[in-house]
Amino acid sequence: MKYKLPDGFENKEEAMEALIKKEIDAAENELYLVRQDIEKFLIEKKGYSESEIEKDREFEVLTGNERCKSKADIVISIAGKKFVLIKCSVGALVSRERQAVACGRVLEPYQIPFAVVTDAVDAIILDTLTGKVLREGMESIPSRNELTELIGSIEFKKLPPERAEKEKRILLAFDAIKCTITYGE
Repeated sequence: MKYKLPDGFENKEEAMEALIKKEIDAAENELYLVRQDIEKFLIEKKGYSESEIEKDREFEVLTGNERCKSKADIVISIAGKKFVLIKCSVGALVSRERQAVACGRVLEPYQIPFAVVTDAVDAIILDTLTGKVLREGMESIPSRNELTELIGSIEFKKLPPERAEKEKRILLAFDAIKCTITYGE
């Protein structure tokens, strides 16, 4: 079957790679805008200061003989403790719940109490210890005042090593889904 290539391309593989890269770039730009909107929301509506919001927290994940990098979109800290991990998404929020929980369980030596998945329009708030949905909706994201009231009552639990290994593998599987295409590397 004869097909017509888009202008400027010599072969089908080159055209497909360029189109896929264009789609990935568009999704990454959309994700960047979601992160900006969430940061603004946290400061203006939820009372956090810029210094309490850490963006694009990259961290190393060691599992077996593998050493990989992963990233948390936003982490909220108060009084030196990380309380909320936020995973931004441009797709179905439920598809990223497990990734957010796994990240919240392995990012620090203790489990971050709350994980949030959001697209800047809606949000799912999860209990990182149980993985259960606590609340839904943007207004349900804990405010600074709410977290400050909880400081004394939250126990920051360490994840057992065998469970941490499983969570790392889950996190890396989600990260691999995003990074399956390489460009000439």
